[in-house]
Amino acid sequence: MKEYAFGEFTFEFESKKGLRGHLRASTESETLSADIDLGSQKSRRGFVEEANELYEAEFPEFALRRALNELTTAVGEDVAAAKAAADEAESDHDGGTDAAAGPEVTEEEISSLIGQPGVLNRYVEAMAEIGAVYEDRQYMKTVTLGGLSAQLDLSFNRPLGTNVVLTGDSGRGKNYVPDAVAQGMPDDFVYPFESASAKSFYYQAESDPDRFRHTWVYPNEAEAVDMLIETLRPLLSKGSAEHGTVDSTADGANTFRSLHVQGPITVTIPTVRNKLDGQLQTRLLTVEMEDYEGRVAGHTEKFADTLLPDYVGADHTSTLRKWKAALKTLTAVRRVVLPGKVEGFKYDTDAVSHGSRVWRNLISFMLTHAWLEQRNRQVMTLKNDESAVVVTAEDYRVAYELFEEVAQRSVVNLSDSHRKICDAVYKLQTAKTSGRLQGKGFSVREIANKGGLNHQTVQKHKTFLITSEGLLREGDKGGLLLVEGAEPSWWHKSDLLRGLPKPVDVEEWWSVFLGSADTVDTVDSGVTEEEKVIDTPKEAEPPTVDVCVDASTQTSTPIVDSGKPVDTPSAAPTVSVSTVSTPSRNGDDPKKGETQLGSYMYID
Repeated sequence: MKEYAFGEFTFEFESKKGLRGHLRASTESETLSADIDLGSQKSRRGFVEEANELYEAEFPEFALRRALNELTTAVGEDVAAAKAAADEAESDHDGGTDAAAGPEVTEEEISSLIGQPGVLNRYVEAMAEIGAVYEDRQYMKTVTLGGLSAQLDLSFNRPLGTNVVLTGDSGRGKNYVPDAVAQGMPDDFVYPFESASAKSFYYQAESDPDRFRHTWVYPNEAEAVDMLIETLRPLLSKGSAEHGTVDSTADGANTFRSLHVQGPITVTIPTVRNKLDGQLQTRLLTVEMEDYEGRVAGHTEKFADTLLPDYVGADHTSTLRKWKAALKTLTAVRRVVLPGKVEGFKYDTDAVSHGSRVWRNLISFMLTHAWLEQRNRQVMTLKNDESAVVVTAEDYRVAYELFEEVAQRSVVNLSDSHRKICDAVYKLQTAKTSGRLQGKGFSVREIANKGGLNHQTVQKHKTFLITSEGLLREGDKGGLLLVEGAEPSWWHKSDLLRGLPKPVDVEEWWSVFLGSADTVDTVDSGVTEEEKVIDTPKEAEPPTVDVCVDASTQTSTPIVDSGKPVDTPSAAPTVSVSTVSTPSRNGDDPKKGETQLGSYMYID
């Protein structure tokens, strides 16, 4: 039991599990003892109310609350220190972990990984090399940004992370990609698991309150999260979850206990399912790992490569240790902000009911990319003295293009296979007359042949297209038909990105805040001599001089004919020309001059 003193109170706390234990609070004349969970506001509040009710004068409410808050911080630090010491002792006993083995990572090595633009690409390529991943870089980038977005701070008590569901056929690589991505992340960044009971997260958090704080949760399959739906929903929506339960005391009485999981977390769920729990799926960015010609050949060749002596004998420990150390340094800044407010930066659509969540996931990609690139971005100090990375248009471009490439099922939950099936039925249905069709529908094999698909793919997806999306129906003889009125615009994706700001527009909008050279008027740039009147020809130097006048106008000063300055009319005959941009200067009769661009004259 350790003693602490705050203000007029003396505390003795005996830890049982982390911040849970037995607390004795004393003043000069009174003492109160009780079991308490210092990590729970409700538990602390109950202790304060009990003390204030029994000994109001000795335990004033506000002073005791403040002292308990300070006690919680002190005990938390002691618990963390004890855990670190135990982990270090275990590491020494086991010979160390991959992250700890070898020499200390230098600042120069860290800077080589995250000190130059292109951090995301560098990380993905390194993990693909170590994990022997064939192609699939867009999916690795998606999972990387989703996993690392858990490191962002909450925004107004709401998490900013991207949560991903990876869908695809069996053997497509839905687990292979996250496994490869996770290799280079610090151990406390990732929580992989294969199965879990409904309250398992609560019990783990009870023994280690920081276990899920800023953590990427990665289950092996969707079935692993079926029991965790009620825990994941609040964690993904507000960054924490709380569960009330009743325990039996030694004397048989029931006592209430509150269990708490503190995030934020992000989750990546690989699955062959077309659909998950409805309320959970709208919180996720749905990514279809599409098949392509030559994939099986490429995957099998890559697998064979992993059996070669050079690959088997390669030691990637140093690379992984450096990446883990580099990513860990980025946690010193967890806040990312926009450069400023512009009117068009929003998802302007009413066609997607969960559009706000889609937009939030897309913006999370952008914020996480900026966080990764923080050594190559402006870091500003906010009014509350907190440091924050400032997003650039490049971060939005990366997020937008990645979303466009892999995540359109988050807007309309249809894959390319679904569209090919619908297209095949449409072609078959329109090719046959109503008399020949007679409502029987088309067999799975007919549709597969017409759509260039495997018949098993059609068999697998038909129920989803009938019951969930309502695009197909079964005919009188069990065949498949489109529902009445259905036509290709129902399932094609030409307008799925409508309402999202275009990267080129965002670059233009934000250039004002970021001081882009493309929008800065540089009329005086580089001028070091005495200023000349703009109409006065330069007499000293004949060579051409280019001076940037403004954002869109580049002016070149040609070699001046000293015998005929540009403003001096010649004595040549008068020729009438338009004066839209050259008004009369002297009010006299029209006169003519010459420039390198041709003849001109002044008229009234």
